Amino acid sequence: MEDLFPQPDLSTVFRAEILAARMEGALRADASLAAMWRGLASVQEACASTWLEDLPVSPVDLLGRPFRASLGDPDRDRAALAGAAMLRGLHSPGPLEEQTGTVLSRLWSLSAGEGPHPFMPQDYAEIRDAMAEAPSPLLGALAVARIVHVATEGNAPSVERLALVAADHAMRGSGRFMLGEAEPYDLVSAPRGAWVIQPSLALVDNGFRLWSVAHPGRVRDLLEGLTRTLDRGIAALPLLRRWLERSRDIRADAHGASRMPDLIGMLTLTPIVTGSAVARDLNITPRGAQKLIDQAESLELITKITPRRTYRAWATTPFARMLGRG
Repeated sequence: MEDLFPQPDLSTVFRAEILAARMEGALRADASLAAMWRGLASVQEACASTWLEDLPVSPVDLLGRPFRASLGDPDRDRAALAGAAMLRGLHSPGPLEEQTGTVLSRLWSLSAGEGPHPFMPQDYAEIRDAMAEAPSPLLGALAVARIVHVATEGNAPSVERLALVAADHAMRGSGRFMLGEAEPYDLVSAPRGAWVIQPSLALVDNGFRLWSVAHPGRVRDLLEGLTRTLDRGIAALPLLRRWLERSRDIRADAHGASRMPDLIGMLTLTPIVTGSAVARDLNITPRGAQKLIDQAESLELITKITPRRTYRAWATTPFARMLGRG
């Protein structure tokens, strides 16, 4: 394996790992911050990955598709469906170390579609060994992506990227699968991942670079891109913290009969909501839910992200900004 894939420059790896460790520490210290950041980051990564597959999709296309009242453009819908599949894998990467075959099979079905996957038992063993022997999470994740590259003969780059994130998750924490189907806007609710890297975004942000774990120059591009995205991700954390601090202040100041603290608790885990979801989850009337939503909007906790009166949905202000609604 080392003969096929020369090791990357360790100074580049070191810079990226320092930023990844800082990000991991910040997210471990605040579960609500981690949920908000990974929700936003997973949308960015899913959209970037589909762009690398020549399927352009925006966050608005990805998250807003379920709220449309009419059929959309078939090509945009195809890209949104591909992005939703990537989002599902990012939401719940799964325990790659303990259930290697199950996780790889799932990532293959999400990214490559129907049909038998190409992975063999020896691939599972190689992946477990690579993670166990890795000197750092990033190098271990890169080794896993390279094993997937060989197993798929380089024909499934999106699976390689999902496997890289799943390995990063496995070495930084643990998770379980999301059961059943879910709309994209539900997949930004309480993500179960523990990953901190966005390999697709690293290649499409600030220019467009090709994905390849087999070419030393492309790996260097990936590592340098990861350094930039991690640096920007860390810089964005104060904005998310401000929303959380404001929401906590409003919750603390609410009078005893107010349901605002309950709505804020819901928004912390579910950044995109509808009136019916608020009424259902808080066990209040639709009218009461709408009054609560209007109050939260006046407090600038949420912003409406749908243009029409039917199929209305609101998002926390950090998510609304990503969708161009803030």
